[in-house]
Amino acid sequence: MDLMKKALIALLVLLILGGGGGAAYYFLVMNKAPIPQEKTEEPALEATEQSESDLVPIMDLQPEPEQTEFYVLERKLEVVEQPEIDGLITDYLYKGEKVVVLEKQGEWARISDYIVLKEGGPQTAEWVSMSGLSNDEVIISEKESKEILDSYLVKSDDLKIHQEKFRNSVAKLISEGECAPSDFEELGGWVKSVKYSNRDVYFIYCGGLSLENKIYLDVNTNEIFTK
Repeated sequence: MDLMKKALIALLVLLILGGGGGAAYYFLVMNKAPIPQEKTEEPALEATEQSESDLVPIMDLQPEPEQTEFYVLERKLEVVEQPEIDGLITDYLYKGEKVVVLEKQGEWARISDYIVLKEGGPQTAEWVSMSGLSNDEVIISEKESKEILDSYLVKSDDLKIHQEKFRNSVAKLISEGECAPSDFEELGGWVKSVKYSNRDVYFIYCGGLSLENKIYLDVNTNEIFTK
């Protein structure tokens, strides 16, 4: 606005001094200075303050829980009472069985609670070698399954005659939890019954060696019974 005022004053001076209209025209038209425009500033964006409690993490990085369930990889895995190579063997696990690992010490896994067999004695538990375990479920092929079952029958009476029926009955008893592989290993298979001498009946002990642990198999009817 000050510039406009100065221009008008200068024009009046020229007119007064008799410079004529040409000078006024040159001043106003040919040498016209641009009128500056006021800049409009955009309002600054106000930063929104967020407290730490309002910030949501993109991913909750929690550590994965340590695996505790494993599967027996070997056909027959020794169970010992101390985590050492020369530990006393107390039991066996068999291929495909699932175990829960409660503790690890080096290459050994504890699969039972600690117990004290006698007062003042050392604590013992059931331990197995980690090398005999698999992280994933073990799939046993049909061929290998037959080989394993047949290894439990090597001392069975009349094995060549009734091998398939013996094998099927063993698989049934183990799958239903009536017997464990160790039961068949102890006797080596099915024994001909003298109690049922007029029938083709064989027996095995499961869970002990008393009469109540005796299980019979009639190979003609495939019936499995206890008395």
